[in-house]
Amino acid sequence: MTKPERGSKAGGAFVASAAPRSPWMGILKTCLIYTVGVGLAASLLAWPVLGATEAGSLAFGCALIVVFFGVSLLVAEWAGRYRGSWAIPAFLFMYVAKLVAMALLVVFSGLPDWVLVPYFMWGALGSLVLWQAGEIRAFSKARLPIFNTEEPSSPASAGGPDGRA
Repeated sequence: MTKPERGSKAGGAFVASAAPRSPWMGILKTCLIYTVGVGLAASLLAWPVLGATEAGSLAFGCALIVVFFGVSLLVAEWAGRYRGSWAIPAFLFMYVAKLVAMALLVVFSGLPDWVLVPYFMWGALGSLVLWQAGEIRAFSKARLPIFNTEEPSSPASAGGPDGRA
């Protein structure tokens, strides 16, 4: 007996697959691959060319983006596990909250003395663009369960053919 190929029944008909329980960790993984890989490579290449302080500033800008943007995906993961319909609102709320928090952090607390602002900004901006590209790619491939999948109650079960008791 041969095993049917993935996504099909033995008779050759295709079966629709369900959305994953939670796509947020896959989105986080894609974003981390995009951002950390390039950020690490840029910092390592900048070290011998520009110096340790410049490379550290690039890496610090990248790390700040990864932490703040990663937290919003982790919150969406947590909210989605608690109640599936809360994942998207939690993600959107955290998106706004992280932008405000990052602005407050940079404006009011300043940067450490060893950080060179231009390299920090280029590291953060480059990481932000890469993170957003990773999110767009991952979201476009994700199967987000955005519709209510519960079976609607039939009017007959509510009491009568017209839905009245």
